[in-house]
Amino acid sequence: MAPPQLTEDEIDDLIYFSRVGDKDELVSALAEIVARTENKSTAAEIITATVDEKKSTCLHMATGNGHLDVVKYLLEQYDSRPKEERQAFLDAPNEFGNTGLHWAALGGHLEVVKVLVDAGASVALANDKNYVPLDLASFGEKHDVVDYFLEKAGGLEAANGQEGLNEDLSKVKITEGEDGEIKFSVGDTTEEKGSSSSS
Repeated sequence: MAPPQLTEDEIDDLIYFSRVGDKDELVSALAEIVARTENKSTAAEIITATVDEKKSTCLHMATGNGHLDVVKYLLEQYDSRPKEERQAFLDAPNEFGNTGLHWAALGGHLEVVKVLVDAGASVALANDKNYVPLDLASFGEKHDVVDYFLEKAGGLEAANGQEGLNEDLSKVKITEGEDGEIKFSVGDTTEEKGSSSSS
């Protein structure tokens, strides 16, 4: 099915209501668009199609401004949608590669960050500067968000029965090649000498 065709005004309204946290107006505007499409489009499909000129979504606007109730409402619209569609919405990047989680972390909106992570937002997605949400929280000195990410990472490591990143880092070897180029390798590289690879 083709995505719903939205007018520029409809997109502007949905983005604006998400940015300012006006959930009632957002719900009303979505209902009007669903009615206009004669119920051929769901609220989730309309939300997915709502992207501004910088590829920012309603989720970016709500998360960046800490509007927890709007974030929850937006996510609820995907409850009955396929998992892949929900994940694509959660992890949709804007023109700079930032997701809603990046913006929530940058703004220090801890409760929003928690809701996004619990919903399955990818914490390891990097933006076009190669920064993950944790980096942005750290740069902005949002210590409670940084602590949350680190605590969450520790829990994942414990659940996996590994020492996680520290264990992996101990296997990394940094060497300087004959041409002065720095080389990184993981684990035992004794078999790599004398072997060549083609790609």
